[in-house]
Amino acid sequence: MATCRETARDAIVTLLTAALVGPGLPVKTVTGSKVSNLEGVTPLVVVLSKASARDLSFGHGNVAAFAFSVQVWVLQSGAGWTHAQAEDALDCIEARIAQVYEDNLVNRTTWEVLAYDGATEVREVAVAGVPYYVETIPTVTKLTTN
Repeated sequence: MATCRETARDAIVTLLTAALVGPGLPVKTVTGSKVSNLEGVTPLVVVLSKASARDLSFGHGNVAAFAFSVQVWVLQSGAGWTHAQAEDALDCIEARIAQVYEDNLVNRTTWEVLAYDGATEVREVAVAGVPYYVETIPTVTKLTTN
């Protein structure tokens, strides 16, 4: 049976939530879909589906590669929150995500590959007049099912 991309996306959300959300951790929210209102939920990590590739090679089962766009949203500045703190948070969150991916090179229970699929990109985006940093982390997973 073909693997649904949602299963991989949900697994990434679960891993990132465990690593990033909670007391002393840098993220308020990790979600597997777009958020309609950013107020009070940042720093935020969003895992979005991007693409699928499937190889039905004889004898190897169904090999599915799924691409995701992992977005880190950080408020640039606000009450008690400076641009420097926003930059620091963005850097810290990206490093923690990289660590989650690295840890899953060894503990491969869900997929054969969970990795960056190229360089990240940081942009400045205004939503309802509020400035945010958004870092997009291109992510790829590879799963084999028989």
